[in-house]
Amino acid sequence: MSDEAVSILQMPHKKARALVQSGAPIYLPVNPVEYHGPHLSLRNDGLISSGLIRDLGARLQKKHDWPILVAPDLEIGVEPSPGVGSRWTHLPVARTIVKEACRALAELGAKRVVLMTFHGAPLHALGIEAGVALLRDHGVKALAPFNAILRELLGNAGADHAAAFRHVDDALEREQMQSNLHRDFHAGFFETCVALHCVPESVDAKYTELPPCPPVTPNANWARAARAAERAGRHGLAQELDLISYAMGWHALDPFPGYTGRPHRATRAAGDYFANVIVDIYEKLAESVLVGDAKSPEPILGWTGAFTLSGRIVPPRKSAKFAERLA
Repeated sequence: MSDEAVSILQMPHKKARALVQSGAPIYLPVNPVEYHGPHLSLRNDGLISSGLIRDLGARLQKKHDWPILVAPDLEIGVEPSPGVGSRWTHLPVARTIVKEACRALAELGAKRVVLMTFHGAPLHALGIEAGVALLRDHGVKALAPFNAILRELLGNAGADHAAAFRHVDDALEREQMQSNLHRDFHAGFFETCVALHCVPESVDAKYTELPPCPPVTPNANWARAARAAERAGRHGLAQELDLISYAMGWHALDPFPGYTGRPHRATRAAGDYFANVIVDIYEKLAESVLVGDAKSPEPILGWTGAFTLSGRIVPPRKSAKFAERLA
């Protein structure tokens, strides 16, 4: 069997239905067109998702003899990073689009669906979760594996992945990068590494000349809420509130860099390491959810749905100066 991905919507309908009804999982990417700094592409999340589908699909094909069936990327993103070229989708619209795509796959005869993204905005995850719920209601096994990666990062797992930082000679810088991995959430060291693994041709060769992201002052109100949650013993909530406070501080940078952390430290070797960790997690989830009876991991910051009235309360977009640092 070929290890090439098969686009099920670009083949004769009868053949597509036969492949879908075989029980092989269908990969449905849901990713924004979004500014990822001056060094990564606007479709970076979609390109990374395609690379991870390739890697995961190859493993599952070897184990289950499943063809790699792919639906086109929906190219929608809730809460994308501001920047030239970003496309914005509100949560109610995203939910409708994702649910309709999932309904159509169920109608086609899908038995297993994997909703793939590399966009970590909380409301985006809730849009995808609506598709997971609809598929389950139709008797289809559904998995949104990126939620597990976000939980891994939220838990500040930098120390668990020291191998990815060994090339950083300066011990203090290396320790700072590891301890702040959970705050390196957009186009920084982590994401640039994974892009170098999945789609190296899409990364500007001058990314090594980028300066680190400027220092971020976390939002004071959310930082106080995080400390209060920690004092109350709500450690998980405190981590989520701390992430929000830092993200809001990052968005307030002027000029806005469009990336976090130190993308200039990214390497292909570290990208290979991170991608292998990600696919290890995805493979275990595929076995437990798509083959077994486990549920897909829930999104982080799920309470933000109610907090924003299902995405209807959103901060206004504001103009910002952007630091285009690559000539």
